[in-house]
Amino acid sequence: MYNHIMFPVDLHLPPEVRKAAHVAAEIAKWQGAKITIVSVTGTQPGDPVQTDATIGDNLREFADHLAKSSGTEVAFQNIHSVDVAVEVDADLAKAAEDIGADLIVVGTHAPRIMDYIFSSHAGYLAKHAHVSVFVVR
Repeated sequence: MYNHIMFPVDLHLPPEVRKAAHVAAEIAKWQGAKITIVSVTGTQPGDPVQTDATIGDNLREFADHLAKSSGTEVAFQNIHSVDVAVEVDADLAKAAEDIGADLIVVGTHAPRIMDYIFSSHAGYLAKHAHVSVFVVR
């Protein structure tokens, strides 16, 4: 049913990401699907500047952990963004098409006041992605 799962990741690894990672691993194990971790990074105020090497190391470590728990192939990709806050949603939707994913598993939080004004990242993907989206709360 599913062959390629895209798993968007915030490298800060909030609880929503960890829970969704478990779900992605279980679906991949069940379906025999490949997982591609996709991260969108850029320079943001208050965040320490990370080099491409550091980002790659963090993604590789997370991919290795996910591969171990799912027993399937896990790849990773980082998308560099000039303005992550503005571009992340469209970047993730485009990445799903570019890598040929047929399912996106994404973590989200309980709705907050701003989510009634602006869509969450998971909400945006559910509305705009051209593939199935499994939202994990």
